[in-house]
Formats: sequence, structure tokens, C-alpha cells
Amino acid sequence: MDSIKFNLGEDNHRQEAQVKPAGSTDAAAAGQKRIIVVEDERVTQTVISVILKGAGYSVVTARDAAEALSVIRADIPHLMTLDIDLSRDASGPTWDGYHVVEWLHHRFPDDPVPFIVISGGDPTAIQAKAQSLGAFGYLPKPVDKQKLLSLVKQAIGEAPAPQGPSGSSAPPPLPPPRLPRAPGK
Repeated sequence: MDSIKFNLGEDNHRQEAQVKPAGSTDAAAAGQKRIIVVEDERVTQTVISVILKGAGYSVVTARDAAEALSVIRADIPHLMTLDIDLSRDASGPTWDGYHVVEWLHHRFPDDPVPFIVISGGDPTAIQAKAQSLGAFGYLPKPVDKQKLLSLVKQAIGEAPAPQGPSGSSAPPPLPPPRLPRAPGK
């Protein structure tokens, strides 16, 4: 099934939180947009994170509602990808993705965090509920890389941080490992 885009608002940007916790990274200073990936399935969470990081976004993950709320309270993201059926075995409250959205609407009524619903559930029901809660769009699982990046770019309202001179969306290669120095050299 194709991605579904719901909101086309003119003003799809957020201001960063004014107070940042000690030790938090300043992705904005590096020109990166910050995205939180709320997903309880490790494989799906990793796939989404790798796709977004490879495109130049700063990514933070949360496996349940409690982690998501903690991350958002610490540093408001530019966007959130949100699974609806979050694990009931998680450490936090037994909230699904809809409860997270309702909390966001209550916490930030004038400037809500834009979100994209990503779910493996019944597409018709998920789309209708997501749209009624103001989702920017919907993607079914498994996630299609190009559709995800297209929706993210539209939701944030600008392109990710520039890539290296190759223009590739792949992450930069790792430097060669450093070998230990021989004694006496």
C-alpha cells in the first residue's frame, strides 16, 4: 500500500526547546533536524533509524510511550515517527501511539509535534484514526525507504543536512582502525 499524506500546512517547522538538559547533543547547531522514532519492534526501529540517519537526520529512538514522553520532554523533536501498537511488555505506561499523540496535543496545543504513523495494523482503520488525530501521513510496514524519506522531508518542510560531496545517502565510511603502537616506538 502507498504512503498516505494528510496535512499540507504551510508552517511545518518547530522551534527548539529553549532549555536543553546537560549533555544533550545540539543537532540544530550541526544543521540536522531531530526525529524521534517510537517503535517497539527492534528490527523496524533499526531500519527506520538507519534510513533517517543515512539521510542526514539526527535520530533518537523510544521503544514505548514512557521513553517517548521522556525524550520529548528533554528536547522537542522536529518530527516523530510513531507505531500505534506499542508493546504492552514495555516498562512504561500501557499507552498505544494514539495516547502519545493525545498527550502531545495537550502538552503543545499551539505547536504540536508533527508525526507520521507507521503501523502494520489494518490500514483502513489506522489511516482514519491517524488522520482524525492530525497525523502528517501514514506508512504501512514494512517501511518503504523512498516513501518514508519523502514524507519526512515534506513534514519537516526542508531537506535533511547536506551529504558529503558524493551526494550519496549512505553514511560516510568509517576510518580505518588504529593499530596499537609497538613498544618503544
